[in-house]
Amino acid sequence: MFEIIINKRVNKFIDSLSNSERIREKLKRLIYFKSNQKLGLDIARFKGKQKDRYRVRIGEVRFIFQVISNKIFIDAGDYRGRVYS
Repeated sequence: MFEIIINKRVNKFIDSLSNSERIREKLKRLIYFKSNQKLGLDIARFKGKQKDRYRVRIGEVRFIFQVISNKIFIDAGDYRGRVYS
């Protein structure tokens, strides 16, 4: 099992959403993350130089995270067009 650490900016963004409870419940599923298991989430691994980073899609919102030892760091979250810039 993993420990999930969410960036302060991402926490503020989640709180500003109308469905924040649903999003938090789905993000909690990441504690059981394995790169070959989907957990009912749309998870994709980045290609190229950022192979250690992943994207999880929940509706129109995207979250970017990386796995370091037994911790998952969610360091970006926003709507589709803005999260990657």
